[in-house]
Amino acid sequence: MTKTYDVIVVGGGPGGSACAALLQKRGMKTLLLEQNNTVGGKAMRRSKNGFTYDLWPLIGMPKYGTKFEEVLTELGMELEMSEQLTGMAGGGFMYRPPKKKKYAPFMLLPPGYPEILTEKEQEECGRLFSDMDNLSPLELDALDDISFHDFLSRYNIPQSVYSYLAVLANMLFVVPIDICAASEMMKSLMQMMHGLGPAYPMGAQGQIYETFVKALQRDGGDVRLRTRVERIAVRDGKVEGVYTDKGIFHAPIVVSNAGIQPTVLKLVGEEHFDKSYVSYIKELVPSLSLIGSRYFLDKAVLEDSGYIWFSDNDWWNMERYLKARAGQIPDEMFCMIFIPGGFNPELAPEGKLMIQSATLAPSDPNWQNVKIWLDALDERLAELCPDIRKHTVRRENYTAASVSRLTRDSVVPGQGGECIGLGQIVGQCGRYKPSPKAPIQGLFYVGIDAGGCGVGTHNAVDSATKVAPEVLRYHQTH
Repeated sequence: MTKTYDVIVVGGGPGGSACAALLQKRGMKTLLLEQNNTVGGKAMRRSKNGFTYDLWPLIGMPKYGTKFEEVLTELGMELEMSEQLTGMAGGGFMYRPPKKKKYAPFMLLPPGYPEILTEKEQEECGRLFSDMDNLSPLELDALDDISFHDFLSRYNIPQSVYSYLAVLANMLFVVPIDICAASEMMKSLMQMMHGLGPAYPMGAQGQIYETFVKALQRDGGDVRLRTRVERIAVRDGKVEGVYTDKGIFHAPIVVSNAGIQPTVLKLVGEEHFDKSYVSYIKELVPSLSLIGSRYFLDKAVLEDSGYIWFSDNDWWNMERYLKARAGQIPDEMFCMIFIPGGFNPELAPEGKLMIQSATLAPSDPNWQNVKIWLDALDERLAELCPDIRKHTVRRENYTAASVSRLTRDSVVPGQGGECIGLGQIVGQCGRYKPSPKAPIQGLFYVGIDAGGCGVGTHNAVDSATKVAPEVLRYHQTH
């Protein structure tokens, strides 16, 4: 099977599906290849036994003024997605103060502060957020070189506030706070505050990427699901197409949404790159993993959309990460639950509920301690919300191995099961972000690994809005 296109996009994650749709809309004959039976990548959705859900806990942010809207508007699909976003419905952050047993709501971002903060502590928090909000673009760029921990050290904030922000860094970027890039964290916090927080599509987040693909096909582009790309063909420093398990497809341009490390080290091959570039790619550091379980309940025991339980002892810095990697289970485990039916009851059969739990873990698909951690997380959840276990009909675990198997080949030892792709850490953000243009003619990267800024899926789609014009320009000039 052979067919020629202007561009082939490898991988239908948020970045790949958005980029493919934009390129077809702008006049390039586009083929999107996806190894799974649906698009969405780490945000793909499933429907089973009356439940509809994304495979792993995730949420889009900010609610308004997003790259999702920008892409949908250009594609002419904004009407299809209008009135489809819903905000958080109850739940939220729950904090346990030192020497206390009970958790209490703890929402820090303006305009309010938790009751446990003194007036002086509130003033210092106000100074922190005011300073962040007033940073100029040049000042923000200068923060590419320091961690969020180092930035917070300039302020005399209480430990509870530091813990809250550390948990946010762990959640938003899935990295320890003391390597999380201050610039990336600051930009995302401002998006949260000015974009009215997070949002969730009424049909689960995977609905957005399926809508991108509908636009791609409407405009004449091709999509092939269940098609695994085995090799990106390169000759004399130029892309020629791809080899797949379903045949050969030709194109002078390939945009990879498979991850920068799997693309360079496996799909193309080290022999086609300069040794220094290969060394650079191997040294890039991905995010940690989120592991947990899906609990299918015979009763809707919660009406909320999610909870994050935290204390001063369960957020992760590098010291705590290294202990976890060595197998040490913390006395207190960071725990969150995500409830799609809390956003839209129609995502579950009437009277039933699906709940996803999650905690941080190393991204190694072969991590030996994963079962012990999953059992510990299950016990932790039983303590926090006993009704979940009482009404669980079925429990499905997800691990770094399942993430890698579905979405990202493991090509570097200890990596592959990362939650989002490259970690947004010092040295990999802003001006240090990997270039979307590979040192091979016609090869580009799209997704969180290159070109974008922000949190999770929003970062990936932001990448698409920046990569698509570069690809079109390359196509027009070559």
